[in-house]
Amino acid sequence: MIPAIIIPAFNPDHRLPGYIRQLRHHGDYRIIVVDDGSVLRSKPIFESIRDIDGCIVLVHKRNMGKGAALKTAFRHVLGNCREVSHIVTADADGQHAVEDVVSVVKETGKSACGLVFGVRDFIHPEIPARSLFGNRLTSHLFRILFGRRLHDTQTGLRGIPRKELKWLMTIRGDRYDYEMNTLIHAVRENVDIREVGIRTIYLDRNASSHYRPLVDSARIFLKIISGYFSGSSLYVNPSERQIAEEV
Repeated sequence: MIPAIIIPAFNPDHRLPGYIRQLRHHGDYRIIVVDDGSVLRSKPIFESIRDIDGCIVLVHKRNMGKGAALKTAFRHVLGNCREVSHIVTADADGQHAVEDVVSVVKETGKSACGLVFGVRDFIHPEIPARSLFGNRLTSHLFRILFGRRLHDTQTGLRGIPRKELKWLMTIRGDRYDYEMNTLIHAVRENVDIREVGIRTIYLDRNASSHYRPLVDSARIFLKIISGYFSGSSLYVNPSERQIAEEV
């Protein structure tokens, strides 16, 4: 049994193939990259990734959002990768140091249940003010409403054992709201969440990220509130949920 690393990517820059080669150098990981409707000029980047041993590229013909990309990769693992025991999701913009991804992989492999979050240090002086504000706001609201203190509610570096993937497929959301919906479900259902400290990296002041700190944080803020008052809104409709659970 081996781990897989999932990387959703929308118009990634030229550094992504090198980053993936570093990950492969650190272990026999399956690397699953989802091209989420990237523009034509990104094609050589994905072709380069396909040439790396142990890598696969899944393609959305149009941009569908990070949540949709993650679920595409989860579905692929459940249907085609019986050898994968657990997965780790990482961002394509260089925010997650290779060593930190490896740490989360190792921590996730210690248990067949629960989730592992790579949490950033928000005391770091180079954090853009917009990102700092958005993360602190959502983390504080989450603790007030759900009674659980999590140091980084918006982290994209998450470890997930295989057995947790089926319920993750039933969670509603195709964009950044998906990760918050999964977090709300996990806390409500008492899913174990372990936190691993990671480096705080903002390359070029986070210029390559498609996350909009103020707009997307506001949407996540509203999602936390709506999730508190209506748990049923977290899940896909019954027919979709049944299909997901049968994968």
